[in-house]
Amino acid sequence: MNKGEITKQRIIEQARDLFSKTGYDATKTSAIAKACGISEAAMYKYFSSKKELLEASVVIDFASEPSAAADFSQYGNEQLVEYYINRLITTIQENMEQFNILFTESLHHPELSDYFDRSVYRKSAEVQEMQKRIQDGTMNPIMDIFLFELGTTTSIWSILHYDRMKLGREDGKSEQFRKEVIRFVKYGVMGTGSQEAPQLR
Repeated sequence: MNKGEITKQRIIEQARDLFSKTGYDATKTSAIAKACGISEAAMYKYFSSKKELLEASVVIDFASEPSAAADFSQYGNEQLVEYYINRLITTIQENMEQFNILFTESLHHPELSDYFDRSVYRKSAEVQEMQKRIQDGTMNPIMDIFLFELGTTTSIWSILHYDRMKLGREDGKSEQFRKEVIRFVKYGVMGTGSQEAPQLR
């Protein structure tokens, strides 16, 4: 990266940190500039407005997401759910500040909800496989896969956020936390702890 790209990235990182900790409205652009060691005028060379900076600060890195060409057809139901939950936990952990901003600021800034719709819930390869199995009856029926993803993501984020902010710990990094979340979701999408979905009447 050249010097300008490095400066722009530093502005995003400092804004993300401040928006996550103190909220968008309470964060002044002068504080962001000061944290970067530049003037406000210099900062506005990279971002035309504070709102533009907000949108840049919530962009999520999906490095742990499988490629669109990934084939999950050979995975058993339990293995598929475990993969999905582990990947989702990792994504949230690696982008905790972005999720903090998205969940706390979306009510006041609808454009963040639009970002959710466009980017966060984009039916990754394993989710598409889950949806296919739901449709053919080999997993419990879920009426709206978007709501399922939203509920799962919100639940995981809420637990991780509470642990970090209120209890001063990060249980999400423990194997026990992952096992408990996986067990919870398995019950929802499979109805039992077995490999097979229950017979529907």
